[in-house]
Amino acid sequence: MSLFRFELRKLLLNRKALLLLLCLFVLYSVVGLTSTMFLIGSNDSYRAYEELAANWEGPFDSEKAAESEMIYQEVSARYGTDARMISRSVKDQPEIILAVNYHAYAERVEEYWNGTPPESAEEPYGIALLQGKLAELESQGRQDSFDYQELSAALERLEELGEPEFANALLWENLFNNWGEHMMQFLLFVPLTFVIAPVFALECSSGMDNLILSSRNGRRKIVTAKLLSVLAASTVVVALYLAGTFLFGFLPHGSFHGWNASIQSIPTYARSMFPWKIWQLAAVGAAWLIFTGAVYSLMICLISSRMKSQMGTAGVSLAILFVNVGLAAMGDTVTQRLGALVDFGLANVTLMKEVFGGYKGFNVFGMYVSYPVMAVFVLAAIATVAAFVAYLGQKSRAVA
Repeated sequence: MSLFRFELRKLLLNRKALLLLLCLFVLYSVVGLTSTMFLIGSNDSYRAYEELAANWEGPFDSEKAAESEMIYQEVSARYGTDARMISRSVKDQPEIILAVNYHAYAERVEEYWNGTPPESAEEPYGIALLQGKLAELESQGRQDSFDYQELSAALERLEELGEPEFANALLWENLFNNWGEHMMQFLLFVPLTFVIAPVFALECSSGMDNLILSSRNGRRKIVTAKLLSVLAASTVVVALYLAGTFLFGFLPHGSFHGWNASIQSIPTYARSMFPWKIWQLAAVGAAWLIFTGAVYSLMICLISSRMKSQMGTAGVSLAILFVNVGLAAMGDTVTQRLGALVDFGLANVTLMKEVFGGYKGFNVFGMYVSYPVMAVFVLAAIATVAAFVAYLGQKSRAVA
């Protein structure tokens, strides 16, 4: 325990690190605060939106859909068809924001029943589309195929979930954007890189590693203490991000409205097959960020154990992160060809919207395994390998 405290103090509990943590919390608080300002204007505007939305919440209403369609056509002709851009342009006009959001909800209801276009590169979705594809496979006698199992499971879950309902989850939508977009990877993983990078590299660059390597038993205990300190530091940094974006995303408006609505009321999670409430998704999302942050930190730890400088460790770690983000940002043709390399790369597997926002599955020895289960397995394997190689690398090094 004393070794762990010693390593944690070197990594996190020192003046420079604490000052960095303070600056990060301020940054994350500003992100949470300003993101809601872009979402909707003043607190009075949000209060007005909340009151208006209370009368629109619930099952699909064709009259409200027709009314919102008329308003949407008017504002889209002026500001374009992107819902976020419209909302930012009319952020002090809650009635227009409500109409735009309800129009998007009506489209999601239409998609729930009729599905995605046949030429879409996305995963098949929608009652009618899934039924049609299953009937086609049945006519070909392919009821035992993996495709049939996947589509059948998706249809069954979709019918269980039922038609999505409209809910005022504006602030939660903003929170999940902060937690599930690529911006998070830069705001969280880049600082995390510089926090973790010195864990081995600092001693290698100063020559202190020779003293550490002088005892085989001491070496093992010290590496264990370093790994534990890395996990603790990672958890602290991620917790600061979660706390800053959560608190300052809600405090300005003083409302948690929508916390008990279905996650399908959030546009990004409209195709999710999980029967969760919004508060449950928030809990899962927070746990997922902590878990993926820990895995990324162990990867940095491994790189640090093989490098002789902090900047070299940071450079290699950031290069891996940026390459993954670049691959995920490429078009559908490229990402489909790369397949699992993109699905389980840092850019996608660390985003909760990618893992929990759909129903993607994989064929594992003829069995259907969902993306979240595969993601946990792959990330756990990466973390285990990183920790093992870090131990192995220190064990095999010779004392100068």
